[in-house]
Amino acid sequence: MLDRIKHLIKAPRISQLNRRYKQELDRQYVSYDSWIRQKELEYLAGTLPNTNDVQVIEYCDVMKEKPAADVVLYTLDRHKLSMRALHAVISVFNEYPETMVVYGDEDEYNSNRTIRMNPIYRPDWSPDTLRNYFYMGNVVALKKDIIPTDAADIYELVIKATEGMNSAQVRHVDYVLYHNDYSKSLYVNDGRFDYINDDLGMVSIVIPSKDNPDILKQLLVSMVKLTTGVPFEIIVIDNGSNDENKIKIKSVIDETNGKNEYLKDAKYIYEPQEFNFSRICNRGVASANGRFVLLLNDDMEIRDSKWLLKMTKYASREHVGAVGAKLYYPDSKMIQHCGITNLRLGPVHKLQYKPDDHIYYDHVNDIDRNVLGVTGACLMMRKELYDSIGGLDEEFKVAFNDVDLCYSLYEAGYHNVVVNSTHLWHYESLSRGDDESKEKLNRLKGERIRLYEKHPDLYGKDPYYHDYLTSDILDSNYTYAYEYEYENSSLTKVSKPKKIGYTIKPEWENQCLIISLEQCGSLEYWLGPREAGVGDGSTIYIGGYSFVAGSDNACFDFKILLKGQSGIYELECNKLYRPDLEINLDTDENAVLCGFSLKPDTKAMPDGDYQVGVIARGLASRLVLCRFTNRYINIKNN
Repeated sequence: MLDRIKHLIKAPRISQLNRRYKQELDRQYVSYDSWIRQKELEYLAGTLPNTNDVQVIEYCDVMKEKPAADVVLYTLDRHKLSMRALHAVISVFNEYPETMVVYGDEDEYNSNRTIRMNPIYRPDWSPDTLRNYFYMGNVVALKKDIIPTDAADIYELVIKATEGMNSAQVRHVDYVLYHNDYSKSLYVNDGRFDYINDDLGMVSIVIPSKDNPDILKQLLVSMVKLTTGVPFEIIVIDNGSNDENKIKIKSVIDETNGKNEYLKDAKYIYEPQEFNFSRICNRGVASANGRFVLLLNDDMEIRDSKWLLKMTKYASREHVGAVGAKLYYPDSKMIQHCGITNLRLGPVHKLQYKPDDHIYYDHVNDIDRNVLGVTGACLMMRKELYDSIGGLDEEFKVAFNDVDLCYSLYEAGYHNVVVNSTHLWHYESLSRGDDESKEKLNRLKGERIRLYEKHPDLYGKDPYYHDYLTSDILDSNYTYAYEYEYENSSLTKVSKPKKIGYTIKPEWENQCLIISLEQCGSLEYWLGPREAGVGDGSTIYIGGYSFVAGSDNACFDFKILLKGQSGIYELECNKLYRPDLEINLDTDENAVLCGFSLKPDTKAMPDGDYQVGVIARGLASRLVLCRFTNRYINIKNN
């Protein structure tokens, strides 16, 4: 009876809070249709280029109609070309004289062709993706001089025309060139243009391992049992196992020899030293005799007999740099890795923790494709190329050494590839643990800073990930930037810290309060070396989200807490639209407005390190929840 009375008393307040929540949600919502039309106005602002010398040929007429104009635009259906498609294409040819091929983006119309929706944003030039999928879609324009005369269809025409071209010759334009009525993929996994396996040569598999004999044995047993098609050697490099494990590891390796017709040798290098993943791998590669080297974690399990063959097929190509494989979490088809994407947040694994049971955005999980980076947990390349690029940078002792290598390869003109047509199981972090302590987080931050000091042109940029896709949040999905329009808007709150006059009670600590800090540090760190301005090094920026799991978050007020030696400070927190939370959580939780983006006004706060946390107070109850993260900000006013 008492619970019923309490519910009746709170019901009007809960209803009021939910109405206010929905009003704010409507205010922050941005439609794709209005957003893209504004983008297009900005893109083609000014005088439009002359398009008189452009010939339009439909895909069905590739072999019927001869190229006559200087530029030929091929399309599936000329009636579905966007209004300014020709202007957008010609603007690229005019701006970049070396351009030979141009393609762009597309979207769909609703049933009555009034609202645009479901955009597909293409990557920049991706020659290996093209071999597996005609990713350029329904519009592609070529200079007449490079158009072959013996192509059976548009796919073969583009494959032949672009053979050996670089990213300066094949350009993607950030403009919607085509309005489809429905999604339709062209020539996916057609198979006609697969690379042919020649006599590839031996692969040297370098496996760093310390004090993990059982894990290593699991890998070697699966490798010896399944691997076919390519000769290989195994090099286990140990940086200091104890005496007992050293004997076990040597025994495991000795048992491996002679168990596979393709295995030429298995050897063990024992050199005690402090952990430096880059140095350990470089030492292993120095002992390699193969044409290819494969860096492989010991916490792997082979699942496909042709895994090595599929990877060497790409690694043998002169234009290819690093090659990786799709990785699953053990005993599952849950994705751990299918390529590294470079966001403003830094390098991330898109689709991590997603089930690999359907096709995701533009076939990113089901075809072999070009990516900016692959994980060093499974990374293959030609040994000659590894040596010429300098191997792994030993200044990156733990993190980002693989990313740095891949970025260097890209900057040298190579394309990296993830082979989604094979997979391994990865028992992630069994060897080294996670990175959640304060010390490890600080080390990770320092290595990230160094990564972009080496590669400033790649800060927040990824040629294989469109600028119109979300870059500022920790979202494993492929979501659109327009859904998070607040990221660069006036909705970022300037909040003045207020020293609290209450005590944080132990009973407030609750694991149901979820906190994700996607940025926590200086604005300079967030903006990057090219965009940062004077004073951005001392300006603090905090962004992310927090919600109470299993509760109606419209009925909570969230504030950021900063805890330092001088006390605890509270900051007003805005409520920002996070559609990724709506996808991942129960809609009854009303968590879609649980994002925050704020700049604390820290001028009146004492200098020092402050631990970041969140406090959530019930607006229709007396419930209070509080948690502190392992993330810190440093305030330095003087």
